[in-house]
Amino acid sequence: AEGRGDLGLDEVGIAFAARFVALVTGRPPDRAGPAARDRRRAVEAALWIDAHADQPVDLDGAARTVGLSPFHFLRIFARSLGVTPHQYLVRARLRRAARLLAEDARSVTDIAYDVGFGDLSNFVRSFHRAAGVSPQRFRKAARGERGILLERLAPAGTG
Repeated sequence: AEGRGDLGLDEVGIAFAARFVALVTGRPPDRAGPAARDRRRAVEAALWIDAHADQPVDLDGAARTVGLSPFHFLRIFARSLGVTPHQYLVRARLRRAARLLAEDARSVTDIAYDVGFGDLSNFVRSFHRAAGVSPQRFRKAARGERGILLERLAPAGTG
């Protein structure tokens, strides 16, 4: 999966391997909370993911940025931030897309690809799931609210 940005597939494989090892050894998974050092690493990795969300991001690369193995990185990230690195990456891309949809005149397709989605239908489906509306409807609503706000802030006697 390295180099192709298959962060989600890497996560599934590692989670499967961890469960298999736990079943074979009879040891339950560790449920203790993350240490402060691990939380710092998770936040550092999240900032790196934010900065590189428009590019292909893979689990090995993200783990390397904080000096951890992919397995350990995945555990620390999820326990510290409450989401997997893949979920965080998708949300980072969706946050950036929402900003661009509200402020930029480019097409939904261009924005989807610019923020890092490789497939328009996946972007639309992910956006709708997260925002509750399609990207196009979100854009119209965001621009409408901004127009109302600008009218309210206009100097007296100009509107």
